[in-house]
Amino acid sequence: MLRQHVGCHWRQVTPLWQCNSALRVRRITQCAPLKNARAVTMSSGSKADALESSIARMRNIGVVAHIDAGKTTTTERMLFYAGALKRIGDVDSGTTTTDFMKEEMERGITIQSAAVSFSWRNHSIHLIDTPGHVDFIVEVERAMRVVDGVVALFDASAGVQAQSYTVLRQSRKFGIPVIGFLNKMDKYNADFKKSVESIREKLEVEPLLLQIPLQSEDGAFEGVIDIVEMTACRFGGTHGLDVEVKDLRLLDSEPVHIVQAALIARHELISTLTKLDDPLSDAVIALLDQTDGDEKRAEDLIPSDLLRAAIRRRTLRQGVPRPAVPLLCGASRRDKGVQPLLDAITYYLPSPRDRPLTGYARDGKIVPLPPATSAPSVPVVALAFKVTHATSPKGRRQPLVFFRVYSGKITPNMTLVNNNCNRHENLEKLYVIHANRQLEVPHLVAGEIGAAFMQSTKTGATLFRAPQQVHLDADHTKNEIFTLEGIQPPPPVISFSVEAATKQQIPLLEAALQELSFEDPSLCVHKNDFGQMVLSGMGELHLEIVMSRLEHDYKLKCRLLRAIVEYREVVLEAVELLHGIGMYNELPYVECSLRLQPLLEEDGFCDPGQCCSFVLDETLTEKYLAGAAGSRNDRRRRMEDHHRNVKEELRIITDVFSRAVTDCSHMGPLAGLPLHGVRVALLEFKKLGGTQLSEGPLQQAARSLVLELFRSVSKANLATMEPMMEVEVHLSEAAYIGGVVSSLSERKAIAVDIQDDGRSVKAIVPMRNIVRYTMELRKAVKGHASLYARLHHYRVIEEKAVLSRIMKNLGIYEGH
Repeated sequence: MLRQHVGCHWRQVTPLWQCNSALRVRRITQCAPLKNARAVTMSSGSKADALESSIARMRNIGVVAHIDAGKTTTTERMLFYAGALKRIGDVDSGTTTTDFMKEEMERGITIQSAAVSFSWRNHSIHLIDTPGHVDFIVEVERAMRVVDGVVALFDASAGVQAQSYTVLRQSRKFGIPVIGFLNKMDKYNADFKKSVESIREKLEVEPLLLQIPLQSEDGAFEGVIDIVEMTACRFGGTHGLDVEVKDLRLLDSEPVHIVQAALIARHELISTLTKLDDPLSDAVIALLDQTDGDEKRAEDLIPSDLLRAAIRRRTLRQGVPRPAVPLLCGASRRDKGVQPLLDAITYYLPSPRDRPLTGYARDGKIVPLPPATSAPSVPVVALAFKVTHATSPKGRRQPLVFFRVYSGKITPNMTLVNNNCNRHENLEKLYVIHANRQLEVPHLVAGEIGAAFMQSTKTGATLFRAPQQVHLDADHTKNEIFTLEGIQPPPPVISFSVEAATKQQIPLLEAALQELSFEDPSLCVHKNDFGQMVLSGMGELHLEIVMSRLEHDYKLKCRLLRAIVEYREVVLEAVELLHGIGMYNELPYVECSLRLQPLLEEDGFCDPGQCCSFVLDETLTEKYLAGAAGSRNDRRRRMEDHHRNVKEELRIITDVFSRAVTDCSHMGPLAGLPLHGVRVALLEFKKLGGTQLSEGPLQQAARSLVLELFRSVSKANLATMEPMMEVEVHLSEAAYIGGVVSSLSERKAIAVDIQDDGRSVKAIVPMRNIVRYTMELRKAVKGHASLYARLHHYRVIEEKAVLSRIMKNLGIYEGH
């Protein structure tokens, strides 16, 4: 229980965050937290009404941050305070719930995203803990794709770090509201104000300070001052379960300087919100009229519920130049500040109904998805965002697919269509995931995250089932098919050839790598011209983890050989192929016009996300519809059927040419390197002969046309690009900064920038010059450095001597 200061007396009160039961005495069985999380709103009303009500009280959140900011530690405390854990695990000892892989426990870092569920304040919270290392950025990308809100953690001694910027950029890309948590406020060099300014300037957001730190006379972090409620909270007892709350509005509750700081912070919060939120502004104006213009009294009269509503409205509003980010603070490892963070998740982050999404119809047209409801009148729409392998109830090792349900209700033995490959998947049993455990459930409703064993579904696939009733409206018909935006992994930046220990292990190695690449879309596996297996990934650590899994999970002994930097080819000027003939079985099948358009910037830079892509020309759809309509004389055919067939043909054309472009871009026309930063546009399309358009023959014809287009590019119109890495080196002692800057300069670094009073340096360096650099750096500075590197852009190599040396190392010589 708590003690709250009321006048000059103390009395026992129920804590704000002790909502489900007394945390000190709550002890539940292993599966109880998940059952409670699912049934938290099912206690009243009809079953259908309760099901719909539960969606409004659902929170799907991702926890993101730079490495070592405390994501897993914070997640562990959330589970404990919610009653989902009996004891708190520790990252350093490898006993946390969400870091269950052998490599995670050994290294003390998060490698793969992990899902857990629990209940808090009558809300169901589905949480995904994500990695903080750039090598595992695809884990963050796929988590961002299915969550509705984000909790972004920041190290209060460092502010915004490299990965903080990257993951927050991803959240903005998907329009996901964010709550910030300044963690590690107990560190001697924690700087609250500096961190807030770092968030404001580097992330280009509007921080809303909901808390400020509460410190003792000697500067030690004791707790938080809640600006909305105007209370001071100190966390004590075992694991911070004893919380002392004082009302700052009462006389002598706290020293004057603490009360004054809280009043100033509240005034600034209200001033910021009144500029951003009209309903709150109107309420403040009305209160000013009541108090004869006394601004101080008017602000005192603003109820906390009204303030919270304004904060929520502004937080949910995305797509604006400077989105609002509520900020809280604490020290998770010291058990301070996590319970108010859980409250903030329920107050300010959206439910599935608060984030309407769009999908793609059969013809590629963007259409709104049905609302997040489990009614039988809407289709089932789900997105597969993660795949692992596990033993199914039938005793076979199968893909276990994690998915988010966006609309409808999924029940066991339901058959869904994988819209990406047009295959059927029968979901015999349904599960919710709690870290490394699968708990069987009778259904999954809109908004929930679950899993099922499937056969061929990959990351990013849309699972669909038509509604049981006829239709909702013109956009949501029984025959309509929705496809959600998939998950695009970033291109690999480094490759190593891998060798099995014995010839007998070669087929086992190939099978294991195929399974691992099925799970991890950022891991690419292929054979080079010498028959060697080549692994391509996001960095050295990424591939080290793959090798470790091959040894421990698959019992295979193999070794990495030489490193191969992922160079690319690019077209310098646009090229067109007019009236090309696509062949099938040596016979003309289609006649097409294609354009190859470079996406290279003027300075020779190319965005790493601009892989070789395909688009339909803007006017082609119109032309094709008109041409197709003119070619059909069967007046008995209903117009709807006609348009449906035409849309289906356009879908086939788009899918087939997209695959052809992707397949053919792996071997560029200059030196056999992958093409990058180019777009293939289909300008004209004409079917030859009287047969119906078929996907199989079109695939062969499209491939021949795309190859002809690529081969038509002259060598003078091609260039080779190399990956440029953004490198950040963080030092525990500034004395080593000179040596680090010198070593980066030797590696041809550009844009060197020294920050944080000489304790960090940022630079852009060619990837070829920093292979194996991490170990060299740590040795040079005696372990006082940590290095972070991410792919920044591709750059055209203009130095002939450098290019010649690179080609020679790749085994490519002049006249290739």
